[in-house]
Amino acid sequence: MKITRFLLRDFITKGELFHLARVKIFSTDDISLHNHDYAEIFWIEHGNGIHLINGQNTPLNTGDIVMMRPDDLHTFSSNRQGITMMNLAFPFKTVQYFRKRYFPESEDFFWKKGDLPYQATLDETVLRSITHLAEKMWKHQDSAIYLDSFLLSLFKLLLPTENQPDNQDIPAWLNNAIQQFPAQPDLFRLGARGFASICGRNIDYVNRTVRKCYDKTLSTLVTELRMQFAARQLAITNAPIKSICHDCGFNNLGHFYKQFQTIYQQTPSQYREQHQRMS
Repeated sequence: MKITRFLLRDFITKGELFHLARVKIFSTDDISLHNHDYAEIFWIEHGNGIHLINGQNTPLNTGDIVMMRPDDLHTFSSNRQGITMMNLAFPFKTVQYFRKRYFPESEDFFWKKGDLPYQATLDETVLRSITHLAEKMWKHQDSAIYLDSFLLSLFKLLLPTENQPDNQDIPAWLNNAIQQFPAQPDLFRLGARGFASICGRNIDYVNRTVRKCYDKTLSTLVTELRMQFAARQLAITNAPIKSICHDCGFNNLGHFYKQFQTIYQQTPSQYREQHQRMS
């Protein structure tokens, strides 16, 4: 079978740094068996099929994400419905930079050893988030900032979060919500309902899952995330404490103080003084 080597320069125009595309594949005739001189990430948005990779057949289903190494040899096949995927191609030197800076000891992601490249399955919520981030950088294929920002966001979504217990198997949708909730303070006033809206699941189911994974209620977890937001605002801004209280979704300043002291064993004023004190 003929093998083609794809070159990044054939996909990008002058000034572009990466290539991003949405493609639909029905058979091996659509894309020839190939390797490439660049790093590649693809994820399946719809459909299922087979990834013919390094002489092996690996199933592909909606939500699967794969990080291809340049010398990986692959193509695809599918049923009549086809596979719809997003594909990101970029210089391998970017991967080398990221490994040196963030993953010097890693043997995962692009640095996975063995015959098969790194592959994971994204929860529906995470899949939507990744696709949304990719679509935002579609018109900025000449920007290293957009590429690096996307890759860092992707790695962060795939890595365990700081809130994840070592001995627990946390669903990807819950990990994603824990990362996204503190970045959306407009949802703080909705409390547990706001958190559940990010999860895309029934609030009772989210509460049961949080209890199982963290041995705490959803309400407790939401309060902790609100207080983390408050702590950051106290440490890096001069916003009035009353304003921070309001931004965290609290109407009662005394209740805000009580919740903050329970977690940080300090009043908000003491926390701010400690973290803004000149050394």
